[in-house]
This record gives sequence, structure tokens and C-alpha cells, in this order.
Amino acid sequence: MNRLSDEYISACRVDHGKILRGENMSRIETFVDAAFAFAFTMLVISIDQIPTNPEELLELSRDIPAFLISAIIIGSIWVTHANWSRHFGLQDSATLYLSLALVMLVLVFVYPIKLMAQATVLYSSGDALGTDIFVLGGWDDNQVAILFIYFGFGLIGLSAILVALYLNALRYRSELQLRHLEVFFCKKACLTWIVVATVAALSCITAFVFYDNKTYVVAAGNLYLTLFLLLPLSQRYAWKRWADRNNKEIP
Repeated sequence: MNRLSDEYISACRVDHGKILRGENMSRIETFVDAAFAFAFTMLVISIDQIPTNPEELLELSRDIPAFLISAIIIGSIWVTHANWSRHFGLQDSATLYLSLALVMLVLVFVYPIKLMAQATVLYSSGDALGTDIFVLGGWDDNQVAILFIYFGFGLIGLSAILVALYLNALRYRSELQLRHLEVFFCKKACLTWIVVATVAALSCITAFVFYDNKTYVVAAGNLYLTLFLLLPLSQRYAWKRWADRNNKEIP
């Protein structure tokens, strides 16, 4: 890859200290966006017919929390890739294959993500919310544990791909003329998805070791709730290290 010219860099817009080198959508980004749009359509609440009375509408609405959780998970992955594309605009072979792998994994794990969200909602609400999919399908605690393991491996794979994309950007830091703050943002993004992958791995281990214990199976799913604490803490830690190294205040 050739080094970006100073004229090109100066012509790019800057967003919160990050140069937007890839504002013009590439074929890779267009393909990824289309695939994620398709993934979202696969998440839409499936119905055989339009509800004809309030009871049917309320029954259908029980699946809304699971849909929202699934959409947030897939949406966060898409936002990460979209921001990465805008900031770096890479179109090398590594970007091509990593983006293709990301799309394939997302499409493969759409339904496991939805099932995982439905299981979480059912357990958390005491069966007050969610559909009867697990009852009708004859799922037991062992099979739910398998679902958590399946989902965990998928999330680990997705996290690894996103980390690899940012590491690829760091590989071209000279050619892209990355600023010190942009290098920090790359490392911070890697830390974020490493934390996600670590929690997913712990969930997999818990579900695998205690697959026949309902309490621990539920705990394997609830481990993901720790991300609401761990992610802000990891971001705070990253900012503190950056501030200490650059003698600046934490934003």
C-alpha cells in the first residue's frame, strides 16, 4: 500500500480527532452493509398472519425484548465495522477476507443470537416475556447450555475478526499517517472486543462444565451482564494509561 499523500489527508474531514479516510463507500463496505441489512430482516419477529385481536398482538409483543437484544448485538458489530471503514478506508486483501469472514459469521449466527436473546429474556423474566419456542421445541437445561456454548464461540469469532481489522489498520499506521490519538483508539477498540471475547469464553466454560446444573446454566447467560460494568472500566483504564503517557487529563 502506498503512503497517503499530505494533500489527501488534509482534504479529509476530522471527527473527534480521527481522520475520516474512507468516507466514500467502497465495494467492500457496500457488501457488508447489505449483508447486515439482510441479517436484520432475519431477526424480524416472524408471524404467520397479522394479529386479529389484542390478545394475539400482546402475545406477539412478548418477543420484542429478545428482538431488541439481538438487534443491539448485531448492530454493535455493524457500527464497529462501519466506523472502522470510515476512519481507515482500507481495501487490501486482509480487509477483504476479514470482512467476508465477518459477514459469513454474522449470517450463520443470526438465529443462535436470537435464540440466546430469547433464552435470556425467558430466564430473566421468569417466563413472563418471550415466546414458547423452548417449551414447544422440548429444550432442556442441557440443550440450553449447548446454545450458550454455540453462541459463545460465535461471539469469540466475531470479536477476533474485529480485533484483526484494527490490528490490520495499525499494520499500515505509516501509510495511513495515523495520529497518536488514532493509534490509541485502535488499541482501545481491540481491548473492548478482547473483553467481550473473554466474557464469552468464560460463559462457554461455565456452560460446558456445569451443563446439567440449571443454576450454573443461567449463570453462564448472566455472565454477559458483566459487560455493562467491564466495558466502561476497560475504557476508563485505557484512557487513564493514555493520559498518563501523554501528560493529559482524562476526557
